[in-house]
Amino acid sequence: MIFLKNQLLISIFVSTKVKTNILKITIMKKSLLIALCYSMFIVGSLNAKTETLADIYLKSGTTTSIKPLSVGATTSPVTAGIDGSLLNVNFAASLGNTTITIEDSFGEVVYQQTLSVKGAFILPISLAGEEQDTYTLKVQSGSKSWYGEFDLFY
Repeated sequence: MIFLKNQLLISIFVSTKVKTNILKITIMKKSLLIALCYSMFIVGSLNAKTETLADIYLKSGTTTSIKPLSVGATTSPVTAGIDGSLLNVNFAASLGNTTITIEDSFGEVVYQQTLSVKGAFILPISLAGEEQDTYTLKVQSGSKSWYGEFDLFY
């Protein structure tokens, strides 16, 4: 009878130990799964392509030898912004015949268009397919001109 009682106690002890180990393994598996999902999220976030609208500060003038990093808030009939590979040139007033030119960092013209600006509108220019580089946007209307630099990156 004592032998049976000890055997039963050992059996209960082993059964409890096995259940405890199974519970620990289950918790470890869940923790590992959570850690794996979290690390995939972090890696995905690091490689995520983010596109945000960035203003291009245009300076008034006829020379492009001095290009400030930023220009104080002034009212300009021309503003521009870059969103991914889409450049938006915003005209706030009539300018008449206007030439828009975009040059890469080597001075090569990658885009040029002359149009008649008869009022406020936005001119979208796709730069998809162009190399990642620093570009210069030039807007010329009669004796007035505006220019600014922007970076194109993917």
